[in-house]
Amino acid sequence: MEVIYTGLRQRPEQIALAAIQESVDLIGISILSGSHMTLIGELICCLQKHEAGDIPVIAGGIIPYEDIKMLKEIGVAEVFLPETPMPEIIQYVHNIIQ
Repeated sequence: MEVIYTGLRQRPEQIALAAIQESVDLIGISILSGSHMTLIGELICCLQKHEAGDIPVIAGGIIPYEDIKMLKEIGVAEVFLPETPMPEIIQYVHNIIQ
């Protein structure tokens, strides 16, 4: 796997455009600030706006359990909380990109 790291504090539009430019198979985003609903929602909208809504988005970070269902409803493929074992995340990524 190749990972493209865009850096901290990227705007959703920047992330979407970088993903499109690099022809990524998946976007993984980690949010610790509590702004996950807004930022991930904007990212999903940006991807759809640029006709790239088929790029799966997975999320991780400090996300309240009650927000996971809503994130999935707006199009997030999966949410991984801090206690998720790394092998579980890796297996999920392998499965979703194949």
